[in-house]
Amino acid sequence: MIPLHPIPEANFTCVNCHAPLKCQGWHMPGMRNLADLLCPQCGARFYADLPAGQALYTPMLLERESGTVHDFYGVEWFAGWLRESFAQRTDETLPFVVQERLPITRPVVLLNCLDTLYGHSLLKLLNAQYYLDQRADLDVIVLVQPFLEWMIPDGVAEVWSVGLPLRRGTEWNDWLAGEIKRRIEAYPIAYLSMAFSHPHPNDYEIERFTRVAPFPLHEWETRMERPTVTFIWREDRLWEETNDAAGGHLDKIKRRLNRNSNSLAGQHWRVSELARALRGELPNVDFAVAGLGVPGDFEDEILDLRRPTVDAEVERLWCERYAASHLVAGVHGSNMLLPSAHAGGVVELIGEERWGNFLQDILFRPADYREMFFRYRFVPHSTTPSMLARLLTMILQKHAGLLTLMGPGFCQHGADYRTLSAPRKHAGEKVKQGELKQ
Repeated sequence: MIPLHPIPEANFTCVNCHAPLKCQGWHMPGMRNLADLLCPQCGARFYADLPAGQALYTPMLLERESGTVHDFYGVEWFAGWLRESFAQRTDETLPFVVQERLPITRPVVLLNCLDTLYGHSLLKLLNAQYYLDQRADLDVIVLVQPFLEWMIPDGVAEVWSVGLPLRRGTEWNDWLAGEIKRRIEAYPIAYLSMAFSHPHPNDYEIERFTRVAPFPLHEWETRMERPTVTFIWREDRLWEETNDAAGGHLDKIKRRLNRNSNSLAGQHWRVSELARALRGELPNVDFAVAGLGVPGDFEDEILDLRRPTVDAEVERLWCERYAASHLVAGVHGSNMLLPSAHAGGVVELIGEERWGNFLQDILFRPADYREMFFRYRFVPHSTTPSMLARLLTMILQKHAGLLTLMGPGFCQHGADYRTLSAPRKHAGEKVKQGELKQ
């Protein structure tokens, strides 16, 4: 938590004369939370990132006269956003709606979730639960764009909703900065949330935000009468199967005839093939596709939950489907955040270009670490439909056996051996009866 009002803490040095800069105040023109700095020696003026969100790790320093951004960490995308937004700053009036949910009687902490990327905004919002649960001495104000309003948890005192589209999320808006400052100045003391880019899984429960309970892991086996799998569809980052050497001869012929590896049609073919391969392994499988797209061109056996536009009702519908799914599968990206938070397990297709972003799009459900490793898998996005189907099938069928081998409840030295051996004996009987594949 960062002191914000009346004067924040900011430790920067003048790039001209190397004197410590003096903080004069703060400025919040959008997603950037900035300290207003003055050099007492040479008179130069600066804006600098306060340590919140990405700026907690890579704060930038901006010279107000020239617009030069000093990037001490080599993170050009973050420096570029600041440089370009300052150069194109505006004072346009924006829709600004205040929802007063609870009376404010204590010092406030402001959680700024404004951003240009959906996943960044959502991850920042998850920080709210810490203050609600651990800081009873503070009232929480959340600053969001309208698409996140439906996820605001109970207990937040006020919601400030700014009508700023994601595509304009990096915008520097001096009118907005003035509006935020005017409202914050009504409180004697105000803090800024550090808004961790990737809050720890122990610090939030997704049900508090979506009001949808995740898949009940203790019912995994009983729900196997109808194994449920959902593919997460997106059209701007495709499942690109590029490894033509994988699979058998028939698989190779099918790939050459039915898909271009970089096309939307190719992804459609792969998802259809995945569904067919899964039905071959698990005839009772409930397979669905969810995500941004126009529905209607899949075979009837595939539940098509795609929608061309998204609102709160659609998001809830999708979350309910994720929560009903043993497993979700999809290409790496922010599209995997809510699915991974609600489903029983995840298989993610990830390309080499995203290796550096590994795990950033997954909301883990804390559990025994060995059981978690089993339920969360990451494979190359060149994985074939038939190979992905086999992996999904294995996880579905072997989860219960994994627990009886490695689950913490079955590894206690002081336990009664008869209690521990009973589940294993039961699993063995099911294999003999053909109910489980070995």
